[in-house]
Amino acid sequence: MQPTWFAPAHPAQIVMGFVIWSIWFIAMYGGLSVVCQLAPPDVEQGPLTWLNGGLLTFALLVIALLLFLAWRSGRYCASRHKASEEAVGFERFVGYVSTVLYLIAAVATLAGTLPVLVLPPCN
Repeated sequence: MQPTWFAPAHPAQIVMGFVIWSIWFIAMYGGLSVVCQLAPPDVEQGPLTWLNGGLLTFALLVIALLLFLAWRSGRYCASRHKASEEAVGFERFVGYVSTVLYLIAAVATLAGTLPVLVLPPCN
C-alpha cells in the first residue's frame, strides 16, 4: 500500500517544511506591503502596533505547525527504529531528513519574525 502524501514516510515530507515556510514568507511580507500601502499604522507607536501583533500571531502559528510536523516525523522514526532493526531504510531516511528540515524551517520562520518584535512596520 502506498502512503498518502501526508504520511510521515512519504517523500513529499522532505520539501513540505520549506513549502510551508515559503508560503509564510510570501504571505507575511506581501501582506505587510499591502497593509502599509492601504492602512499604515502610526509610526510613533513603534513596534507595538496591531499589524505587528497580527504578523507575530501568524508566525507563531506557523512555527507551531512546523514544530508539530517535526515532532510527528521524529516520533515516526523512533517507532520504526524500535519496531525492528531491519525496518525499511528509505522510510526512516525520509523521516529523519524531514524532521531536520522541519526544524530548520521553524528556525528560519523565527528568524524572519524577529524584526516584527523590534521594528515599527511601514517605516
